[in-house]
Parts: sequence; structure tokens; C-alpha cells
Amino acid sequence: MKILIYEAVVKRLPFNHPRKKDFQTKLMKLKAGYKGEVDLDYYLSQLPEKEYILLQGLRIPHLKTHFQIDTLLLYPSFFINFESKNYAGEIDIDIAFDQLIRTIDGKQDIYGNPILQAKTQTTNLITWLNNNSFSFPPIEYFVTISSSQTMIKNSNKSPEVFYRLCRTARALYKIEEVKLKYKSETLTIKDLKKIAHKLIKSDQPLIINPKELNLPLTDLTKGIQCPECQVFGMKRIHGNWLCSSCGHLSKTAHISAIKDFFLLHGFSINNRQLRDFLGIDSVDLATHILKSLNLISTGSKKNKTYSPPPDFFK
Repeated sequence: MKILIYEAVVKRLPFNHPRKKDFQTKLMKLKAGYKGEVDLDYYLSQLPEKEYILLQGLRIPHLKTHFQIDTLLLYPSFFINFESKNYAGEIDIDIAFDQLIRTIDGKQDIYGNPILQAKTQTTNLITWLNNNSFSFPPIEYFVTISSSQTMIKNSNKSPEVFYRLCRTARALYKIEEVKLKYKSETLTIKDLKKIAHKLIKSDQPLIINPKELNLPLTDLTKGIQCPECQVFGMKRIHGNWLCSSCGHLSKTAHISAIKDFFLLHGFSINNRQLRDFLGIDSVDLATHILKSLNLISTGSKKNKTYSPPPDFFK
């Protein structure tokens, strides 16, 4: 959801806005992380479904906070926690000081040690399993690097880095290595399904509050963006939206704008807010638009508000 929010911000911030580059950088980092997860999912989808259980994007309550796991693989003789990363440039992990050093065009940036991150997640998972009275096999953890263009270094020749870090394309072979290491099946598929069901039930996806992101809302461009030339300010003409810049006609261009409103201002909109954001005057047209999208309505008459259904952003 944060990716969608930042996409809406970048799209609607004026070209010369002083924070434009900052939001573009944040969006790029989020997309890189998401691509790492998607790439890993592609390889793991090749596993036999009847033998393994895959859980993705878990966010589980732990003490007064949460722990997150990108991908958790369950198998009768072992579990694997995969932490997916997508770095550009050259990376070198320093285990002694728990830091990852990334170099691009001669510039170095320091990040936390992703192997330690995966280890901490795994420790929290073990605590959760024990607290829920589950028996479980050995749990391994690995960090996968998505981009084939990333140069991976292990300057200190750390055995832990050699073992725990691999390219995403090698994930399936890592699983085979672990299968040879842990041959005794301590759980049944039924046991795995019980654990998976409990994890899914405990999952608490992060709900992003746009107000906490310090968005420059007053600087964002309102209106409907032309899907053809990307200029804002389409007008309603005979049941269509007309772009005065390129002449493109669309019946559905308003939907993207309404999604942007929800992402930027929160999951509630009324008739007046819709008219203001889309740049229309007609109360009846606004009502027609809101009703046509099958939004969830609450209240009555002038106090009626509309919220997006769960699948609105898919």
C-alpha cells in the first residue's frame, strides 16, 4: 500500500517541487524491495504444492510490536525463513560489525546486516511457535539477492555469509541442500497446515495512515489525469472525460483519481470532497460516480460517506 501512496504523491507533485526527488527515491527503494519478493516467489512457485507450504508477507504480533517475514517455507523436516533483498551496485557484508556496505559509482552507503535481520525474525518465530505450543523442526534462514547485476563480496571470508547469502535464482538449490541436511520428517502435512492456519490467523497487515507519512497534501495537483498524455484537468463532456491537451476521451479516468484520493487522504470521501478533488460542480454527477463504483456507504443524505471495498486497489 505504501508503494501506491508514494506513486500517487510522485504523480501529483509538481515537477519542480523541492521534495519531488525525495519521494521518487523512496518509491524506487520500495519498488526494489517488492521486486525482490516477487522474484523469489517466482522460483519458489516451482516447488511441488503437495510437499511444501509457502506463507508470504507475514506480520505477526510479538511482545509490544510485530515481526515480519517475507517468505516462510514449511516442510515436514525443516522450515526456512527467506528474507529477500534487491540491492543495486556492489555489496559487502561485514559480520563483525553487522553492517552491509553498498557501493555505487564510488559512493558508499551503510545498511544493517540483512543476515542478522533474518536471524532475529527466525528467533521471534521460534518464540511464537513455543508460545503457541507447537512442535517444530529445525528452522533455517537465508537472505536472497534478487538482481543478477549486483556484485556480491565477502571480503572477510565469513562462513556465515557464504552459507546464509545467495542469489534468488539459487533458492531452490538451497532448499535441496537443507533437505539433505535434515532428513528426518518430524511433522506431517496436517501438522504444517495447523501451524500455517494459526500464522495466517495471527497475521496483522500493516495499515498505513497517510497522515503519518508527512505528505505535502496542499502542494499536490488535484483533478483527473489523462491516461494518454498524463496532463491533469480532464473535463466531463457527454458522459466522457475529455483531455483538453491531447483530445483523448475516457469513460473511466476518474477511477484512478478516486483511488489517489483514498491513498492520500484516508479511506473516506463524501460528495463535496469528490467534487473538489475531481474538479466538478454537479452534486448529482458526484453522487452518480460514487454509487457506480460499488463503494461502501455509511450515513445518510448530507452526512453520507463512502469507503473502498477490500479489492478496490487490485
